[in-house]
Amino acid sequence: MIKIITLRKTLFVILFISSTILSATTNYYFYIQFSNKNNSPYSLSTPSDYLSPRAIARREHRAPTYDSTDLPITPSYLSQIENLGVHLHNRSKWMNGATALLADSSKMSLVRALSFVKFVQYTGKVDIAAPISPQRVINQSNFDYGVANTQISQLTGKYMHNLGYRGKDMVIGILDAGFTNVNVNPAFDSLRLQGRLLGTKDIIDPLSNIYAQDTHGANVLSTMAGNLPGQFLGTAPDASFWLIRTEYAPTEYLVETDFWCSGIEFADSAGVDIVNSSLGYTTFDDPSMNFTYADMNGKVSRASMAASLAASKGIVVVNSAGNDGAKAWHYISSPADAEGIVTVGSVQSDGLSSSFSSYGPSADGRIKPEISSLGTAAAVVNSQGLPITGNGTSYASPIMAGMIACLLQERVADVSFFNISTVLQAVFQTGNLYASPTAQKGYGIPNFEQVLNNFITIESGQVQQYKDFQFFNNSLDKNILVRIKDASIIKNATIRIYSLTGMVVAKQLVSQNEIVFNTNDLSPGIYAVCLSTDDKTFTQKVIIK
Repeated sequence: MIKIITLRKTLFVILFISSTILSATTNYYFYIQFSNKNNSPYSLSTPSDYLSPRAIARREHRAPTYDSTDLPITPSYLSQIENLGVHLHNRSKWMNGATALLADSSKMSLVRALSFVKFVQYTGKVDIAAPISPQRVINQSNFDYGVANTQISQLTGKYMHNLGYRGKDMVIGILDAGFTNVNVNPAFDSLRLQGRLLGTKDIIDPLSNIYAQDTHGANVLSTMAGNLPGQFLGTAPDASFWLIRTEYAPTEYLVETDFWCSGIEFADSAGVDIVNSSLGYTTFDDPSMNFTYADMNGKVSRASMAASLAASKGIVVVNSAGNDGAKAWHYISSPADAEGIVTVGSVQSDGLSSSFSSYGPSADGRIKPEISSLGTAAAVVNSQGLPITGNGTSYASPIMAGMIACLLQERVADVSFFNISTVLQAVFQTGNLYASPTAQKGYGIPNFEQVLNNFITIESGQVQQYKDFQFFNNSLDKNILVRIKDASIIKNATIRIYSLTGMVVAKQLVSQNEIVFNTNDLSPGIYAVCLSTDDKTFTQKVIIK
């Protein structure tokens, strides 16, 4: 259940699940963990059998290897279970598991007895609910960023927009609870007319009308894609989107973490560049399923493990930190605890933490959230097409995801430099709290103008071919070697290493023709190595992993 949003108006939706999948009685979810992927007809050498061309292209540039998690579940395992009369509602090739949905739970004893089944876990239940009709929209007109001005200005995002970086050709997948009226809302006219609404996927109920479900996902989408001339403009108004429903709003059970896994795997197969998830899981309607803070280490929840896998496959995963900062459970949730993803906290317009924003670190001590953006009185467009404000890390997350999409649009032109972890580290390094991160805001509020200018400044040094200055970066022993071939420039020469924030992190006078810097004490990221003489400066970028 979504706990990451508070609006000025109470928003309520009842889910309708098709009778072709559910009967009128209570139905139960069970997670089935398979032991292996033996006897699979799929091969790692032919990924085109199970990944889209766009997904394969993304992998070639960002995560060129394939492993067993990419292989679909062995089809014969699935068919044997279905032949027992057990309906498989959704599946996860990354976790090598599937979720069954059935009214007669006694059938699961047959599943447990199968030799290729490692274990079966009860993960929740669901009852049928009544359908609702989509609400009519009210047409309005607008100007500039309108009420969305504060949230993009706080991130200096207008600078990127003015340079033409508005998310064009970037594909964003949104995992959420529903997308009421996105098919008719005037805020998404350009999204629909330009063919940038690429499609929908409902993990909860494949036969539902995703545009008549919960409003939360539509509000989230508006922070990135909303465009009401004169009233509202999102942070990635030229990006393309997949809308993926993984959250069943009326109840909260562990099964939803498995829905989340299936949703992000679909996003991967569709070739998305970024996933925004304004969802979080901590406690459930059945307390026996509850997580503890010790579980928030990225390795317990299947959703968290799937989030890290997605990041390893070249997807930028952006997740809200949670809205429990003022509650007994005040920590981040799953999958916000995942390693390798971007977890976003919430701040006010003055940069102070929102009281509700959940705290890190992760249970294993990693900085969480990493960065923060506006979540108090954030601007969104509601399902009637009207700009309103709302509170929650649910909005801080997509506002940030949209800006990252704009940055990726600029970065993708340099394939040799397109390393996701390095790009994200460059964003973190411009956070106003990078030198002293906090448990609620992480590295603070990033400055995207500074991120872009730092990239440009560092890369300008590559244009020169230095005949007298050689640079070597050995990632294995963490050393940077600067070799000066012309002894005449050694006199009065100084070598400095700068972070993207402009801070000198290392300095040494040149006294010999080879200088070695050990980088063990430096955080992963992008740095500039500068050799300065009386009349010349030579600059070379370096990526420290």
